[in-house]
Amino acid sequence: MDFVLQWGAMDKKSKIGILGGGVEGLAAAAYLAAHGYRDVTLYDENTSLEDADGRFLGGTGSGDGALSGPPPVPAVLGMGAFDEIDECDTVFRSPGVHPDKLKGFGGEITSTIRFFMEKRRGVVIGVTGTKGKGTTSALIYEILQEDGRDAYLGGNIGESPLKFLDDLNDDSLSVLELSSFQLQDLTVSPDVAVVLMTTSDHMDYHKDKDDYWMAKTPIARFQGEDGVLIVNSDYDYAEAFLALGKGKKVGVSTKGMVEKGAFLSNGKILYMSCDGGMCRREVIGETARVGLPGPHNLENVLAAVCVARSLGVGIDVIQKVIYRFSGLEHRLELVREAFGVKFYNDSFSTTPETCVAAARAFDAPTFLICGGSEKFSDYSDWARELEENMNVKAVFLIGDTAARMEEALKMAAMRGKVEEGKEFPLKVYMCGNLENALKEARAQARAGDYVIMSPAAASFGLFKNYKERGKRFRELVRAL
Repeated sequence: MDFVLQWGAMDKKSKIGILGGGVEGLAAAAYLAAHGYRDVTLYDENTSLEDADGRFLGGTGSGDGALSGPPPVPAVLGMGAFDEIDECDTVFRSPGVHPDKLKGFGGEITSTIRFFMEKRRGVVIGVTGTKGKGTTSALIYEILQEDGRDAYLGGNIGESPLKFLDDLNDDSLSVLELSSFQLQDLTVSPDVAVVLMTTSDHMDYHKDKDDYWMAKTPIARFQGEDGVLIVNSDYDYAEAFLALGKGKKVGVSTKGMVEKGAFLSNGKILYMSCDGGMCRREVIGETARVGLPGPHNLENVLAAVCVARSLGVGIDVIQKVIYRFSGLEHRLELVREAFGVKFYNDSFSTTPETCVAAARAFDAPTFLICGGSEKFSDYSDWARELEENMNVKAVFLIGDTAARMEEALKMAAMRGKVEEGKEFPLKVYMCGNLENALKEARAQARAGDYVIMSPAAASFGLFKNYKERGKRFRELVRAL
């Protein structure tokens, strides 16, 4: 579908529809209502919604739902709600609403992020990738704050940027974590774009891996010559992304040197910059002192270093922050050490790749709790990685994905024995729920071991979202 928006056609008398009552939809409704847009209606196929502050939006069926709190707009809720959008002049598509829902709609289509990009002031830093984008965005924001900049953090990380749009000035810096859902209909790229590890995700939404990749390309496609594009050159897609737009290209690598950008060498974080044919290598810090746990997080640190240096932040400020910043909750978060065992909450892991990264994070016996609701991820590489990782002693499976995960692990073990003659010590347990999985993992772990909940799957069905899943894990661990 082509998303074409002519801003002159949307005015304060236009009939505007907000599709989806999540964080972005509610923020859009609040912003438009507060700025004098008179005819705004929220549409959602759920019959009951909750806003970002825990206030509920109630109602059933078509047309009888109304907001019990901000934003002050009427709501059409329930099955068939989207059938009524034809009367709108413009609709705001929330990230979770698939574009196919808008087939046949003859009006203008936009989104919260697109609206923000058209209206914002200052510099926008956009961060995307299959995983790591939240941690990297937060780290960039912390560095900018430490440097005394007028910095803001929003996007997929939790807060809609419309909440701070009116506060921006020409010196402001907006750091946005951007998912494929938010990027796919942009026609303006961020001034500084960061592309982290990009594999495949949301296969229940995107047609295939290529469709997922294409949805992310607007992050750089429309950059002008003043833009900056930072890409991890360690991945297969790097060249394709680097061919996008007209911005300056900067590399990141944890495996080798880059001509311009950040890389690792002999336990050091190095940054290479070139200006007028003159290149300079700077030592940013030591990898051993980085606050984020696990080698996979070094990619995130390198990307943040590139952003900060491109914006003129001093090395002393960058070093101070990367040494103290230990990450976001639910991202390989240490809950507690009990009985000599360290328990980590990695609930944000919803893909096989992030679970593999968690399993590699520590050089010690590791017990993994995995599984959740289906996103139709391919678990073959995940299973092979876990079978070959001699630190992983057991996997405790829960949720709808448990059967497919178990089968993938069995196949990986069989291939390993046949092809390499190895006997793998990995044990697999079907636990049903998180409580049973943690109980079994606790029984098997010994002092010096690690228990990590890194689901490699979505949370829906067992839990409302990954935050609720992580919170429940923390409660269970603290009760041990």
